[in-house]
Amino acid sequence: MIEINLLPEELKKKNEPKFKKFNLSGLSSGNFNINKMPLVKIGIIAIAALAAFHLALFLVGTASKDSLASLAKKRDACLPKKNEADSLRNELVLINKKVTAIDGLMVKRLSWAKKLDGLSDALTPGIWLTDLSYDERTGDRLVPVARTPNGKSKKDSSRSVAEKVVYRYLVLSGYASSMGEQGTALIGKFIKSLKESSQFYSDFSDITLDSIKSDKFQDQEVMNFKITCMFKEEK
Repeated sequence: MIEINLLPEELKKKNEPKFKKFNLSGLSSGNFNINKMPLVKIGIIAIAALAAFHLALFLVGTASKDSLASLAKKRDACLPKKNEADSLRNELVLINKKVTAIDGLMVKRLSWAKKLDGLSDALTPGIWLTDLSYDERTGDRLVPVARTPNGKSKKDSSRSVAEKVVYRYLVLSGYASSMGEQGTALIGKFIKSLKESSQFYSDFSDITLDSIKSDKFQDQEVMNFKITCMFKEEK
């Protein structure tokens, strides 16, 4: 069948096929270049960026690890100084407490002077003192638990709890001129004399022998002793 198209030339172009033929002959001739395809280029760039990101993370992690190790070494080097500073701080707190307590005692200068007079009068033959100091010790004290049955306050002696309390002491150190039982007897006599002195003993609740041992003083055999005088609790 013979077809005759009488349309003008400009209209004939609109009737051309919508899809052009794709020439695959270049595939066999080696002219096809996969690198020129856009999707492949995007994939290569993405892989390169991901590799660079992982490399950057590795470098940052390594640097952070080294920095952490360096900080740990500096911390370990500072620990002894920190422990020393903490120890000094604790000692300072303890000294301040003792100074405050001594200041409180020194407010009563007249009674303190009488206390020293009483101590001097209580000295017995064969005893001489070398040191007088103030000390504090923390201990536990049992306190009865208060109950209020039927709205009435009552102390239950069968139940008690321990509470922390600070005990204050006057510490006397010195020597007894004799050895053995005779030296021990001299120290016991001195303690008894202290308790019998109203000027000295009035502010204390008890006087006890803290330690005793043989010693030498100027080539003489003596007994070294330490006596603790416990202050009465402040009300």
